[in-house]
Amino acid sequence: MPQSKTKSTKNKSEQPDQKSSKRIDQAVGKTKKKGKKVVSQAKEETSKLINETKQETSRMAKQQLQGVAHQIDGIACALVKTADNIEDDQTWIADGARHTAQALEKVSGSLRENDIGGLVRNFEDYARQQPAVVLGGAAIAGFFLVKFLKSSSDHTEESDSSN
Repeated sequence: MPQSKTKSTKNKSEQPDQKSSKRIDQAVGKTKKKGKKVVSQAKEETSKLINETKQETSRMAKQQLQGVAHQIDGIACALVKTADNIEDDQTWIADGARHTAQALEKVSGSLRENDIGGLVRNFEDYARQQPAVVLGGAAIAGFFLVKFLKSSSDHTEESDSSN
């Protein structure tokens, strides 16, 4: 008989533990649902912010491209005027200036008509067709960048030593 009391005591003590365990499981389940809902809302908000940022960045880039295109048009116009002024004295230079102006007008038109993605695709296509030109241009740009950075560094050292 003493064993039966022990078993009944164990059953009674297990019942509150089972209730507590169920409550904990329910609480965990509710917390998981709430957590999933919060994560889902965060993903939606993040997606909206990313889309808004992309649109704003695209708009700003388009404005910048329009400004650059306008400046290039001004340079092309100046080249044409220069060509007209030197036509009588230096015909070959005037022809070169006109050809350069036409090329600049094409670049300007491309900037006006394309977005950044289109410009990148155009550049990639050009780089595939003319890799030597692109590599040469990159080398020249790198050379001038090094010269610029070196002169900027020298200028900074001079102003630091004068203080």
